[in-house]
Amino acid sequence: MKTFRIVAVVAVLALAGSACGSDADDGGAEATGAGTPQRGGTLRVARSESFDGWVLDSAAAYASYQTQYAVIETLVRSTPDGQSLEAGLAESWEYDPEGPSWTFVLRDGLVFSDGTPLTATDVAWSEGIWAEGPNFGAVYAGIRKVRTPDDRTVVFELYDPDTTLPVVLSWSASGVMPEDFGGRTEDEYYEQPIGAGAFTVEEWSPGGRIVLRRNDRYYDPERPYVDEVVIDVITDPNERAVQLQSGQVDIAEYVSPVTAAQYGDTLVALPESQVEHLSLNTTRAPFDDVDVRRAVASAIDYAGIAGGPFAGYSSPPQGIIAPNLPNWAPPSVPAFAQDIEEAKRLLGGSKYPDPDTVELVYDSGLPGDHLVAQIVQSNLAEIGIDVELTGLETGAFLDRAFGLDADMVLWSYGAISPDVIDPVGWILGTSWLFTGWETDTLLDQWFAYTATDSAEEKQAIITEIQDEAIENAQAISLTELQVLHAAREPVRGFASPPWGVYYYDPIWLAS
Repeated sequence: MKTFRIVAVVAVLALAGSACGSDADDGGAEATGAGTPQRGGTLRVARSESFDGWVLDSAAAYASYQTQYAVIETLVRSTPDGQSLEAGLAESWEYDPEGPSWTFVLRDGLVFSDGTPLTATDVAWSEGIWAEGPNFGAVYAGIRKVRTPDDRTVVFELYDPDTTLPVVLSWSASGVMPEDFGGRTEDEYYEQPIGAGAFTVEEWSPGGRIVLRRNDRYYDPERPYVDEVVIDVITDPNERAVQLQSGQVDIAEYVSPVTAAQYGDTLVALPESQVEHLSLNTTRAPFDDVDVRRAVASAIDYAGIAGGPFAGYSSPPQGIIAPNLPNWAPPSVPAFAQDIEEAKRLLGGSKYPDPDTVELVYDSGLPGDHLVAQIVQSNLAEIGIDVELTGLETGAFLDRAFGLDADMVLWSYGAISPDVIDPVGWILGTSWLFTGWETDTLLDQWFAYTATDSAEEKQAIITEIQDEAIENAQAISLTELQVLHAAREPVRGFASPPWGVYYYDPIWLAS
């Protein structure tokens, strides 16, 4: 549902740099190493992108989701194979279609990291915060009421049947916080958050170092295995590779395919799970005209993008919905293909046959995106559209993307939970991938999907969304990518679902 900026966002492990995406299977990465886990040590992590902070609804990067998971845990978690859910703060959950409702039973004896008991009341209060979120609040709109029959039982009463609520409750946006922010103001809480996750926050900054310490009050007395996690933002991709090779870094997250070969046999490549997309601002000229949008889609060199910036780690696009998820389905109509003459014809017959220069914004910390932006610029020049490229630091890029303050946005996204409804939720939360396209239709499709337990009906809805995206061309899928991480030899217990957001607490360091 979210973004990854391997681009990413949404992401994020051991084939050689020349491996082809088609060689990967549909599961996640198996846990690295074997043996009895050892306690202690510092896990050092390098990443390219800034941290979005602790406001759960505001996170838009895989790196941010991953950091939030470590501190503000959710009721349920994704399994490493990306196919199901496992217990988090809740030890069990059950659906009553007649209610309709979902009932979650919390683990016994849960406490926040400051020692305050975590009860059903905290979950109910947190749900109110989730639902108020300006970005993802709409995905909780089906919850009519939250009841707490006792301290360990939480009942989510629904307006309509919803077979997928546990998936949404595994998102980092659904992290459980103490009631009334633990007696602090909202700003105070987000400056130094308290959660029931495996780690506590020692220090943090958006674009600098984050230090997480082991939470000795974590519900699993065996985990986390490491004493601390130190995360540094290293924007230079070559420096990240050098630091991992020299042993200064244990894990490099979200490696760019451009520099993947530098990591050798430390590279871990996941199945394709990300969609690199070009999103067009439909709220203003020239992209308020579907013919201009379809002209752009027909001008793109998809094979050049898959075989160039993401060579060996991507494939031509199938649709706009992130793949390798339960209930995923392809469009029933052909995806876009390059046809320059058709692109010229469409543009010439549009309302804007000679459009003004348009701006394309992208995350400057992503080498692959810089190269893709150049390809798009060159492709559109062939049909008479001048494109100005603007590379921005992650935070500034997201401000403009979410604010619909650009003509074109280049990014990628994927899921963070085991159901294709996840990327649909991300599309809802981003004004149709930063395009400003109407989301009422998509919201109706969301509720239709969540109401049925039929896999066939779910897949039909996904095909419908895929088809409509191709028809309207508001967001154009450029390629489907693999998430890449790198982990050096002492790292053990490192496993990830296809989309790449993994948990730090199972990781340990061999002597």
